[in-house]
Amino acid sequence: MTFQGIFPALATPFHPDGAIDLLGLGRNLERYNRTDLAGYVVLGSNGEFALLEPDEKLVLIEFVRQNATPGKRGIAGTSAESTRETIRLNRSAADLGVNAVLVLPPHYYKGSMNEAALEQYFLDIAEAAPVPLFLYNMPANTGLNLSSGLVKRLARHPNIAGLKDSGGNIVQIAEVIAGVRSDFSVFAGSASFLFPTLALGGHGATLALANVLPEICLQIYQAVQQGDYPTARTLQLQILAANVAVTSRWGIAGLKKALDLLGYVGGIPRRPILLFDEALVPEMTRILQEAGAKL
Repeated sequence: MTFQGIFPALATPFHPDGAIDLLGLGRNLERYNRTDLAGYVVLGSNGEFALLEPDEKLVLIEFVRQNATPGKRGIAGTSAESTRETIRLNRSAADLGVNAVLVLPPHYYKGSMNEAALEQYFLDIAEAAPVPLFLYNMPANTGLNLSSGLVKRLARHPNIAGLKDSGGNIVQIAEVIAGVRSDFSVFAGSASFLFPTLALGGHGATLALANVLPEICLQIYQAVQQGDYPTARTLQLQILAANVAVTSRWGIAGLKKALDLLGYVGGIPRRPILLFDEALVPEMTRILQEAGAKL
């Protein structure tokens, strides 16, 4: 079961009191359901999964699966520090109907997380997972890089279905694509390198930017599928500043403000993340408009 296409890493709207705004999330899903998005990633980095309580995670998984239109696949982030806890979350997510799970390497004890430890961790997870497993390479947050050699070895396991790579090292991504089986899905983890990943043979992407500009992300994907590289290249360059704005520059707060500006429900970040600086709204608006957004 090969995974392909564009998946937004869904933001989690919160009410001012900090509670999850399921009504707001439902409004966002109604709009996304009308697009050609392949499915949804719930409990990813942009969903503030690290700030959610255990029961909230299950509520969100169930809600997204119940409100996605038929045919849209669900991927749940189930990362935890212990093998035992990750296996438990994987089983719970599978029971709620997800099609795959997305797992970061454990990183609190990063001094002990050499390649042998990481390889064993992911093999243990894959053996116990009731659904396919996506490896998640996010060096900026974990301080660990899943090397191309490690990924290629892990890709031999039949229940390890793919890789979301947010590291941005296009040489490493190319090495993975060149060395894995054809049905192993390599996903760009950021819109900043969406086109080059797809052009090299990547299968799709899991993107923060697909929350706010899903149509443009889809246009890049579709252009590559049709062999229209000039259009894909033009659109890739067009979205660079917007992607930086909602990721590395202004982070979760910026993503949520962009959602609000575009008529989605962003809501507030969960503490300790602070609110977006309202003085920066004109600049955010300009960046989104230059990327092709209609405000």
